[in-house]
Amino acid sequence: MFDYRLRSGRKKATGANFSKLALVTFFVICFTITMPLAAAAERVEDVPNPLAASGQYVGDGAGVLGPAYIDLINDICVRLKQATGSELAVITVRDLGGTTVEDFAERLFKRFGIGEKGKDNGLLILFALDDRAVRIEVGYGLESVVTDAQSGRLLDEHAVPFLARDEFGRGLFAVAKAAAETVAAASGTGATLGLSADPAAWPEQPKPVPSAESSDKAAVSASADKAAGRASFVPSLILTGAVLGLTGLWVFSALGRFGRKRSKAERVKAASSGVGYLVLMWIAAPVAVIVLLATGGFVLGPLLSALSPVVATILWSKTRKGMKAHAANYRLPCASCGSAMDLIPEDMDDAQLTTEELAEEKAGGMDYELWTCPKCGAGERFAVKLGKASGCPKCKRRTLVRASATLVAATTSHGGRERVVDACKNPKCDYVKTWERSTARIGSSSSSSGRSGFSSSSSSSRSSFGGGRSGGGGASRRF
Repeated sequence: MFDYRLRSGRKKATGANFSKLALVTFFVICFTITMPLAAAAERVEDVPNPLAASGQYVGDGAGVLGPAYIDLINDICVRLKQATGSELAVITVRDLGGTTVEDFAERLFKRFGIGEKGKDNGLLILFALDDRAVRIEVGYGLESVVTDAQSGRLLDEHAVPFLARDEFGRGLFAVAKAAAETVAAASGTGATLGLSADPAAWPEQPKPVPSAESSDKAAVSASADKAAGRASFVPSLILTGAVLGLTGLWVFSALGRFGRKRSKAERVKAASSGVGYLVLMWIAAPVAVIVLLATGGFVLGPLLSALSPVVATILWSKTRKGMKAHAANYRLPCASCGSAMDLIPEDMDDAQLTTEELAEEKAGGMDYELWTCPKCGAGERFAVKLGKASGCPKCKRRTLVRASATLVAATTSHGGRERVVDACKNPKCDYVKTWERSTARIGSSSSSSGRSGFSSSSSSSRSSFGGGRSGGGGASRRF
């Protein structure tokens, strides 16, 4: 048996802490000078739940489908739900708000809860118009059916050829149909969707209309340019230099954290971080513009400040792309001889784990990553925390799983009651705790009728879909 050494890989990131402190100080100063303008970027929280809003599985926030294509795609989703119970949602958005299509899709899947609870048999096809990106996000229960490789093939063969020609409706219809048929064929029930052949004449696709916010911004910028006679360079250069300097320090510290991680899972996690920084940068951009206008910077000053987050986004995007590519092909260097080690596959590393560790992996509280050196035979392993199970107060293992059952259903007039059971899945531990708690009453429809459709979708997203979960599996493509 290999002598595996457990490495935590956790070190203090002094540069990262300094970068965060300096950035927060900069934003506090800007906000105390003047009130910020809201950044016109799409957020996950603003995407309406189509089932709650219109009773359909298709949401066309980007305005690229039209009623005919929406009906065609929704028919596929309805048939899949009736035949297999699996839920497919097709969502289009204008942009990703500065984040990645992977992060946006995973968060949107979680917010909607696509798929049946406990089965996690949901699929999400996300289309972002301005970012020219499309993704298939797969629920836990379908990861063995629609694998990452299968998701990529579905996009390459059915979506990208049409999307690249701006035939958005046809591309999303084709990939939705192919994905639904893949799930139905693998359901084991002999279910057929009964889908008819493609239409003889494809519906006309609407042309996306530029958003009103972007038009207003262009008008304001043009008016400012006409009113300005000259630019004030000093404030703009100081502010832009400070922002870009902080960005450089932030990227440097991120690369340092990435380089210190020895496990593959931690490297993948480190490569996906940093979205919060970009969001703050884009929120701060209009603040910087107002500050410069107030201090005498008219044309060039606001322009340079507005370009700062753009440069930061491009810089971080390329940095993260490089880190993700490195992490995907990463092989741990052996601490003894320096040779590249081999990662033992998940289905083969059980023999190297204890009973408690196997229980932690099965419960979803931990993942153990095992490496072996083909040259000197040394072994090394890493323990990566997962969020599906928590720590047991008795055995201290991350094998505590919570389940709940409704005792009294909540209504619009009174709250409910549910029984909660915390049970340890460690076979060497018998910890079980049962208790009851109250649940909030169901909000009436009148309480949110005076607000926008976005609010109603957020409040009912979990009740419209089945409450499924996604683990981040799937594939993405640019077109």
